[in-house]
Amino acid sequence: MNEFGGIDRLGVERGKTVADRLKLRGVARRFIEFMRTTTTPPIRKPRGFRIRSEWTAARAIREMNKASAANVSYWSQTRRPLPCLAFILPILAIYELGVVWLGGGSAAAYRTGADAWIRRGLGVLGLTDQWLPPLILIVALLAWQVADPRQWRFSPNYLVGMAIESLLLAVTLVGLSRGLDFAFDRLDRVADGSGRILAAGSAIAAIVGFLGAGVYEEAIFRLAMIPLSIKTLKWLQTPGILAETVAVTGSALLFSLAHHAGSPGEAFTWYAFIFRWMAGVYFAWVFVARGFGVAVGTHVAYDLIVGWIGRRF
Repeated sequence: MNEFGGIDRLGVERGKTVADRLKLRGVARRFIEFMRTTTTPPIRKPRGFRIRSEWTAARAIREMNKASAANVSYWSQTRRPLPCLAFILPILAIYELGVVWLGGGSAAAYRTGADAWIRRGLGVLGLTDQWLPPLILIVALLAWQVADPRQWRFSPNYLVGMAIESLLLAVTLVGLSRGLDFAFDRLDRVADGSGRILAAGSAIAAIVGFLGAGVYEEAIFRLAMIPLSIKTLKWLQTPGILAETVAVTGSALLFSLAHHAGSPGEAFTWYAFIFRWMAGVYFAWVFVARGFGVAVGTHVAYDLIVGWIGRRF
């Protein structure tokens, strides 16, 4: 009641509101307890649901694999061992068959220096089969692919792209060599590493020699030496970029010196030594950036440009 003896209607209304809220809270609590004690009946899966689900998941995985394969770029795929093997295999086959066809029983006289070094090393171990060096190279690339089997398929158009890329890189090296010493107008006499074969006067023998030099010199000084040097230097806690730089420069130095070593070696001249060192650095960075296949293609294309085409034009 209020001070005038009347009923306080506002207080009554407030009381009702509070009571209603309490009732609602009680109902809510009972409902929640009921839901907790009640188990939801299991959902019955239609017949074949699991099979269809597994089939859908497998299909989704296949589509994802196709999409990832489609997203692999030319630049990364052409550095993989399988495309590199497909690219160099015709070069290697022409060289090996050409040497046998030219030399017959005296095929050793037509082999390039790097090929001869490999065969001498294998001969020390009692391994003298003439097909062993190319077989070792092929098996090595396949083993590399198996050890890192990310992609087994690639477009055949990539091989055309690698050939064009190799030609452009070879032309660039020709320009750099001219810039090194413009006074030398016959760079092939000191830069191609195949003077012994060119002296035979046979164009076919010269071409075969250039193919072999490109494959086996890259296999020794780039494919084998650079990764081994980088791993060794990194094991010695050398920073990555420094390890790559030392490996590239060191392999190029040995590449240059090797052309003046042994019985088929050329007479030492500072121009030949410095140029081959520069060319070795160039081939090494091509190998690091673009892979073994493009490095071989660049080496072969350069030798053909300056050692055979250049002599005729």
